[in-house]
This record gives sequence, structure tokens and C-alpha cells, in this order.
Amino acid sequence: MNSQDQERVNESFSKGVEVFTEDDLEKVRKDSAAAEEKSAKLGEQFESFKLTWGLLQDYWAGNYKNVPWKLLASIGFAVTYLVSPLDIIPDFLPVLGFVDDAAVFALVVSSFQSELDAYKEWKNNQPK
Repeated sequence: MNSQDQERVNESFSKGVEVFTEDDLEKVRKDSAAAEEKSAKLGEQFESFKLTWGLLQDYWAGNYKNVPWKLLASIGFAVTYLVSPLDIIPDFLPVLGFVDDAAVFALVVSSFQSELDAYKEWKNNQPK
């Protein structure tokens, strides 16, 4: 992805998070099958998807509530972006179509590393 595409992804992410609502988060929840299916194409960012998706699952279940809204909105937007076939680089383009989706998950992780680390620690300390 070139620098212009990366800039467009960053801009789309920032604007998307600003307007993301609780209703949007509920739509993400209802579209979980599509999110999980498309996540397999994220390459190196698949682990980021699993971590953030797990956080959303635990939040929805009421198990993990110590989450700032901006993180929930960022994850929700990232999943919405992943599911949408029309984004900066359309998903129908082989391989390249998911580069921007992966970049959005990388952006979430880099923006909320400490919160995601806290969630990961909490998750690792839960009984199995």
C-alpha cells in the first residue's frame, strides 16, 4: 500500500470512529459470521483481529467492561471496514483487497496498545 492509500485509510479510520454509534456496534455484533469469515484473509493482522474480536465478545457478554468507548468504536469500525467489500482498496482485488483492512487493524492495535495489553492480561488470568 502506498503512502497516499495509507493516508486515506488513516483518514477514513479517524472519521469512522468519530461517528460510530452503539447502534453501529450492535450491527457489527449481528454480522459476526461475515467478520469471522473475512478475518482469515488478514494475514499478519489475523492475531490482532482475534484479540480485538475477543475483547468485543467479552464486552458484549458483560465479562469485561473496563473499556473506553473510543476503543470499542475503533474495533467496531475496523470490523465494519473489514466486512465492507467497498473500501479504499476494494476486496474483490486478489490479495491487495485486504491490505487496507489489515492496516486498519494495525492502526487499532497501535492506537490502543496499553488497553489491549490490559485485556490480554485479564484474559490470560481467566479460568479455562
